[in-house]
Amino acid sequence: MATNPVDTTFVVNASGLAAGGVWPHFKLLVDGTVVGQATVNSTNAGRYTFKTKVAPDAAHKIQIVYDNDWLSTDKAGMYRDLLVKSIEVNGKTIASNSSVVSYDADGQGVLSGREQLSWGGSLDFALTKSYFPAPSGSGSTPVPTTPPAGSTAIVVNASGTVAGGSNAHFKVLVDGKVIGEATAATSSKDFTFHANVAQDQAHKVQIQFDNDATINGQDRNLTVNKITIGGHSVLPTDGIVSYDKGALDGRDVVAGKATMNWNGTLVVNADKSFFSHDTSPTPTNPPATTPKISVNDVTVTEPKAGGGGASGIVGFLHTEGNQIVDAAGNNVRLNGVNWFGGEGYNYVPTGLWADSYQGHINKMKDIGFNVIRLTYADEMFESSAVTNGIDYSKNPDLQGLTRLQVYDKIIDYAGKVGMKVILDHHRNDGGAGTNEHGLWYSQKYPESKMIENWKMLAKHYAGNTTVIGADLHNEPSVSATWGGNPATDWAAAAERIGNAIQTVNKDWLMFVEGTEWSSTLAGVKNNPVEFNVPNKLVYSPHVYGQSVYNFPWLQDPSYPKNLPAQYDGMWGYIYKNNIAPVLIGEFGGKFETAAERTWVNALMKYTNGDWNLDGKADIAAGDKGMSWTYWAWTPESHDVGGLLNSDFKTVNQAKVDLIKTGMAGVTHGTGSGGTATTNAVFTVKLSGASDKPVTVEYNTVDGTAKAGSDYVATSGKLTFAAGETVKTVAVKVLSDSISEGTETFSLKLANATSASISDASGTGTIQQGSSASTAELAHTAELNEWTNAVTSQQHAATTATTATAAELASAGSAAQDAGAYAHANDAAATADHVYHDPSLLHAA
Repeated sequence: MATNPVDTTFVVNASGLAAGGVWPHFKLLVDGTVVGQATVNSTNAGRYTFKTKVAPDAAHKIQIVYDNDWLSTDKAGMYRDLLVKSIEVNGKTIASNSSVVSYDADGQGVLSGREQLSWGGSLDFALTKSYFPAPSGSGSTPVPTTPPAGSTAIVVNASGTVAGGSNAHFKVLVDGKVIGEATAATSSKDFTFHANVAQDQAHKVQIQFDNDATINGQDRNLTVNKITIGGHSVLPTDGIVSYDKGALDGRDVVAGKATMNWNGTLVVNADKSFFSHDTSPTPTNPPATTPKISVNDVTVTEPKAGGGGASGIVGFLHTEGNQIVDAAGNNVRLNGVNWFGGEGYNYVPTGLWADSYQGHINKMKDIGFNVIRLTYADEMFESSAVTNGIDYSKNPDLQGLTRLQVYDKIIDYAGKVGMKVILDHHRNDGGAGTNEHGLWYSQKYPESKMIENWKMLAKHYAGNTTVIGADLHNEPSVSATWGGNPATDWAAAAERIGNAIQTVNKDWLMFVEGTEWSSTLAGVKNNPVEFNVPNKLVYSPHVYGQSVYNFPWLQDPSYPKNLPAQYDGMWGYIYKNNIAPVLIGEFGGKFETAAERTWVNALMKYTNGDWNLDGKADIAAGDKGMSWTYWAWTPESHDVGGLLNSDFKTVNQAKVDLIKTGMAGVTHGTGSGGTATTNAVFTVKLSGASDKPVTVEYNTVDGTAKAGSDYVATSGKLTFAAGETVKTVAVKVLSDSISEGTETFSLKLANATSASISDASGTGTIQQGSSASTAELAHTAELNEWTNAVTSQQHAATTATTATAAELASAGSAAQDAGAYAHANDAAATADHVYHDPSLLHAA
């Protein structure tokens, strides 16, 4: 006798490896029919839940189809992989390497089941009917397993209307990051997602309808009936819900509504009560008994030592005090290089007549840089033509592109090899150096036009995690003031420009330079810059030595010991007083004299947090020193030269060696300027909500792991407000260069009020890190094989390509002419760091 299909829950336990800025994506199929899809956006295992109706007491085929595999063929060899540990069906777990699992990998044939999907394809689970029992009694279905601690369930009850054969599609985001997606049905149903987000914090939950259309008179709409977050139900018409029509940009925002008639996003401003390890709603009546407090154990992998070579930077950045922090909560130090040329006259980065843009970026990455400061001028956008400076035989994929499209190519490749980009408004008119008039605007390019161009770029690169920020304007000079006359007040202008950018892109850092060619930011003491979107401000001074000008402080009898106090007064106090992070946007020199080599060595120590130049960091353990971008990559700046030699291809290793000390950190005393960190996050829970505040003290205690060398000693007091049941304590775990095996320390609880302590000690286990992850090691042979294959294909393609002698001669002549023209322009116009009146530079 046939049995009606019953609701069945499928859970995919998966993690991923991102590449090219994109995380792996998969679809879940049951008996060949797609029932849902998701993007795996974390290297930590997450749970992806789907529901559909299947026939009970029958065998079924479950498939996880990985559909966006990607591998770069350059030296970096980045790869995107999906890792599926297991699936759960009606509460039963089936490991991906089980005998009932096979892997139909693209181009590789059918393989046995495995966790790591290194190729696109389908992981197939052939499940017998024992996994799909007939419902007992009235047809109840098995209860799905509880999500792990730290995961918050988000359930969207929705339906849609079909147009052109397709129903409404939507994504679910938390704080702008996609955690899953689904296609609605004509009848209402629950779509369940799990978000691995910080607990006991407010978050924005966003339901984004993205395929609105009207086809043959039929309008496709999405109707959201209810959103349930951590067990708390929200209606789309509740006061904490809004509807951002069109792009998710904070514009065209109206009150929340159930039926979404246009593409747009329902935004739920969920406070911290929605996000708790205990996903059940807070009881209406507090428990009669005194709640008990407990703390869990936690295990972390010791981070790799090192000060800032390969990026390893996750997502967009924000600031916390004087630290730059990535989306994963890691303190970040940006160490990079300026690649100029976009500000004129060629309107593209220089040196493309000598090498490919990939060759330039690969050399930057090999040195250890993690960010590029790319310059532009407003005049760059007056014409779309790329006029000079590119040898298309070395850069064939740039042929015929507009100036902005050339930037797109460069930025895309930088992201693929793990580098970030800061865009720098260097000038108004095309040319070299700073604006001749010293301000951020001109008669031809008023502030309104400058803002228009910034907003265009901010929108153009919105969502692209390679582009992390905007340097609002380069070196306001002698005419600019910090406060005072509105026509010259750079501080006020910076706020206007940054706030305008934030209306279309809230993800970017805002880099604000100082006055007097950005040599001083003394005005910040009494007149700090404030943006509408907080925690995005980084101050960016420029610092030069003897090659530019023999400043008075470089002639002081106590030189170089006088330099820390000099820099403290001009801009260092911003970092030292925890006002904001500091990124030195430009510094450089020829370094031909012992005095200037002494200067750059002292500057590198200072940026590492060595305030007295004794070779030991004086900053807090786990903090990063100041960030910087070196001027410049190519050698045209006649006063300081560049990191490339005059052939525009080979690296000046002597210069690189001088500045690398500011990348690898220093010998550590009480601080750890170059130490990598990660957080061991302990969860402290109440057994039930209390009707009054509950407090408990905590402190770390050494085991085999020692405070100061293995982790940062932490202590304090937690306060649970009435109704709260979960708090977290983050302990910074430090890297070191010694292989010590597994180590432990404890987090102890004591002196609770209004509660008793049932588990007073949580164990923190630090596992030894390695120089390469298991996934990286497993992928090495695959990478070598594929790289060899690609190289063979490229060689074959090159051999098959023919050209006449006249064509080759013509191409060579054109490239030579372009290079000669670029050199002539740069030789005639580049005066990037000749300060027009150096006597105007002074200490704060």
